Amino acid sequence: MTNLIVISFKNEAQAIAGSHTLIELESYGDITVYEKVIVKKDLNGETSAIQSDTSEGLRVLSGMALGTLIGALAGPVGLLVGLIGGTMTGALLETDYYNFADDFTSKVYSHLQPGTTAIVAEIYENGPAFVDNAMESLGGIIVRANVDDAYGGFVDDQVKAIEADIADERARIKSATEKEKSKIQQKIAQLKEKRHQRIAKLKEEYKARKEARLKDKISEQKAETAELESKLKKMEA
Repeated sequence: MTNLIVISFKNEAQAIAGSHTLIELESYGDITVYEKVIVKKDLNGETSAIQSDTSEGLRVLSGMALGTLIGALAGPVGLLVGLIGGTMTGALLETDYYNFADDFTSKVYSHLQPGTTAIVAEIYENGPAFVDNAMESLGGIIVRANVDDAYGGFVDDQVKAIEADIADERARIKSATEKEKSKIQQKIAQLKEKRHQRIAKLKEEYKARKEARLKDKISEQKAETAELESKLKKMEA
C-alpha cells in the first residue's frame, strides 16, 4: 500500500543516512519512494528543508524556506511539511485539501521536537518490515498513515493504474541484470513523473471546483442580502 511516513531522528546526519537507506531499499525493489523531503526543526522551533527527492531528482536545499518548496510538491508530502512548519494555517486549513487523522498529526508533532530532523516521505511498501528494520538501526522513530485515508481526494483510478505499473516494474528489479535494472529504473522514474503530474492536475481541478462553489455561495449571500435590504427599506418607508 501507499503510505505517508514521517521518520524523526536526533540529528541531521542520521536523517541523511536514513534517506540514503530508503534510496537503497528502492534500488533493491523492496519499496517505491514517490516523494521524500528532509526537514529540520532548529532549537527555536523554526523548520526548514535540507533535502528533497521527487520525480525530478534529488536536490540538496541547505535550509530552504518551506513555502518555496511546498509549491513544487503536488502530493501529501508537501501538505504535511507545511503543517509541520506552520506555513499552512487559516483559510488553507479550511479548504479540505487533506484529511489527516488527528492522532497521526499529533504523533508527528510530538516526535518532531526542536532540535530534531525528519524524513517526510510518500512510499509504496508491501509491509512495514523493510523500512522499520532499516530505520530502527539508525535511531529513527516512524509514524505512518495510509495515503488513501489521508489524501483520498487526490487519488483516482489513473493514479492507481500508474502505481500498479510501477509495482510491476519494481518486481522485475529482483531478477534483472545490472543493465536491465538501469532501464527499469528509468521507466519507474518516468512513471513517477506521470503520477506526480496527474496528482497535480487533480489538485488544480479540486481547487477550481472549490473556488466555483465559494463564488456561488457569495452570489447567493449577496442576493439574500439585497432581498433583506429591500424588505428593510419597505418597512422604513
